[in-house]
Amino acid sequence: MQGAKRRFVTHLATCGNISESARVAKIESGTLYRWRSQDMEFAEAWERALEAAVDAMEAEARRRAVQGYDEPVFYGGRIVQDPDTGKPIMRRKYSDGLMRFLLRAHRPARFGETDREGKTGMISINITADDSVL
Repeated sequence: MQGAKRRFVTHLATCGNISESARVAKIESGTLYRWRSQDMEFAEAWERALEAAVDAMEAEARRRAVQGYDEPVFYGGRIVQDPDTGKPIMRRKYSDGLMRFLLRAHRPARFGETDREGKTGMISINITADDSVL
């Protein structure tokens, strides 16, 4: 794969954003879509890059939900600092929303939303070529 295509795919794998990756690789979006339709190797690399980006986001969501993250303590609109060290006092936070999302995604039969008859609600999303830049 040539340089511009490689730059695009490499950046796409890190950010998951097609428009941003196109800007970084200095490629017009129309050119990208033409290449994707004409070059199967590039199309497959594009899909692998998007999967890698989503895998990284899922790993980060899991980390925030399970291991948590540090957030400074605020009081009166200001960060509270340790009087001895002058460093901000941090508190460990966890994301219940991310935990719910991950459980619903991986165990929908057990954690998915159900209606009164106990049926899992399904959502159908159709993505067109215009939506792929989102």
